[in-house]
Amino acid sequence: MNKLSILFIKTSLVYLALGTILGVLITIGPGYSFMHSHLALIGWVTYFIFGAAYEIIPHYSGRAVFSEKLGYIHFWLGNIGLVGLTLSYPFMRMYMLKEKDASDAVLMVILFGLIEAISIFLFICNIWKSISKAKKLT
Repeated sequence: MNKLSILFIKTSLVYLALGTILGVLITIGPGYSFMHSHLALIGWVTYFIFGAAYEIIPHYSGRAVFSEKLGYIHFWLGNIGLVGLTLSYPFMRMYMLKEKDASDAVLMVILFGLIEAISIFLFICNIWKSISKAKKLT
């Protein structure tokens, strides 16, 4: 397996572990569902798919991924976005529930959400270009 795929898949396993722990904490008390769902769906499932795609697409297309550097940028931006979003959202909710000014927390949620979205679009671009330059099997 290539290094980028291994990085995504190992990271997805860390997010699976964290999501599982938060899933258990949901039964103890409320407030962890947003964190649990984002770590499970984006962290575990999506990162595993990213890792598999970075391995499978080059293997079956017969060519390297369009940009390995773009893949690493995608990886790091995605992690910054996911961790930041996962940690900032509960603060936003807490401030809102206590009827306090949540504008800074809302700004952080928007910022980290945008970073995560940008990372996903980098993946889309990278895979799209990888597929577009692939050999045609006819």
